[in-house]
Amino acid sequence: MKKNNLFIIIALVAFSFSSCKTLQLDAPKESYLPTSLAPANSEFPIQAEIDVKQLETTLNKKLTGLLYEGKNINNQDLSIKVWKAQNFAFTVKNNVIEYQVPLKIWTRFAWNIEKFGFTIGDHYEATGTIALGYKTTITIDKNWKLIAKTTPTGYQWIEAPKLNVVGVTVPVTPIANFALDKSTTLITDQIDQTLAQMVELKKYVQMAWSEIQKPMQVSPETNLWLRITPKEMSVAPFTTVGQKLSIGMSMNAQIESFMGVQPKANAPVALAPLKSVPAISKNFNLNVAADVTFDKITELTRQQLVNKTFADGKKSITITDVSIYGSAGKAIFVADVVGSVKGRIYFTGNLIYNAEKTAIEVENPQFELKTQNGLLKSAEWLLHGVILNKLKPYLSYPVKSDIESMKSEANTMLKNYQIYDGIYLNGSISTITVTGLNLVPGAVRLDANAQGTMLVKINDLKL
Repeated sequence: MKKNNLFIIIALVAFSFSSCKTLQLDAPKESYLPTSLAPANSEFPIQAEIDVKQLETTLNKKLTGLLYEGKNINNQDLSIKVWKAQNFAFTVKNNVIEYQVPLKIWTRFAWNIEKFGFTIGDHYEATGTIALGYKTTITIDKNWKLIAKTTPTGYQWIEAPKLNVVGVTVPVTPIANFALDKSTTLITDQIDQTLAQMVELKKYVQMAWSEIQKPMQVSPETNLWLRITPKEMSVAPFTTVGQKLSIGMSMNAQIESFMGVQPKANAPVALAPLKSVPAISKNFNLNVAADVTFDKITELTRQQLVNKTFADGKKSITITDVSIYGSAGKAIFVADVVGSVKGRIYFTGNLIYNAEKTAIEVENPQFELKTQNGLLKSAEWLLHGVILNKLKPYLSYPVKSDIESMKSEANTMLKNYQIYDGIYLNGSISTITVTGLNLVPGAVRLDANAQGTMLVKINDLKL
């Protein structure tokens, strides 16, 4: 009887070992397909500002002293001298500057009268102050040259010339007209030339154009770089903001993103001719990437699956560990199991992005080919798909925090980013839309399109 009991025990142990198969399977080779982010065409608004008060001060310094002197005007015994009387002030609205130039006028004229058959005459001098009005319209041509066109708008006597001599009348109107005629050419030419020379817009735009072509690191944490290749430039009509004359421009550019390594700069692109457009948009878009590491996905998977048991009828497996890597464009899940089967199994699937759940999910999970061949020999029941179908709901990885982190880092970088001395980039990303994903060494890379507003600002142009 004892021999019979011993035989039964040995048989049960043997059955136990025969029913719990130990797997020894070859792991799929780790490999990755080449990936790249598609370049995005976008607009980079550029705003340059001219301090109107600074412009005013500089022009006042240019126009000083004696502006005109004339004798025997129109073959008459009439002499005139014209000086700038005091500084003038600008009124600016968009691209039009209006102002009055106060002038001090000295005149010497002859006065003659016939009485009782005699001609009585003398020379008299008189001084007065007149304000000549002007309007300057500013535009920019395709070669980046600021064009100023100044025209007179009339005059107004501040203090008309007077003589306290009975019977002598100062020829006020001819003097005013002559001063306006002679001074206007001088003043308008001086203002137009000075403005064109003072505002070297091309120099500053050339700086921004050249500097923006150098690769920029958007995020040190993820080592994300941007390479910008400008294509063309546009300018909109001038606007006025307070005491600033604002020049709105836009750079059309191709933007490329790179992860993990600083890209080489492209061959420099020459500054494009300027074209005029009705308005400048501040909206922009660029393609960026965010990496969700395999370590993070493994950690989430372990939280979901370790020590969970999955049954198919009387057979079951319990997962004791899990990890992930990539092979030929697919995710490979490595699961250590005990139960009806003991050992390491490999299953694979296509990773997709679920926009509704903001999550990475596994589509059509199935056992890897070598694992399938191994299971055919020792655990064919696993191939029925019941276990994998039960596993699938646990293979979902929320990435909302990763996307929000990418957005936050980019917004931090785009806030007052100095491209060059006096040239700053300010931007804000409002939306990030995931467009696809790829497996790269160590991570799942989310390809995304970011949209928002952008402005490259050139601080006050130095006059």
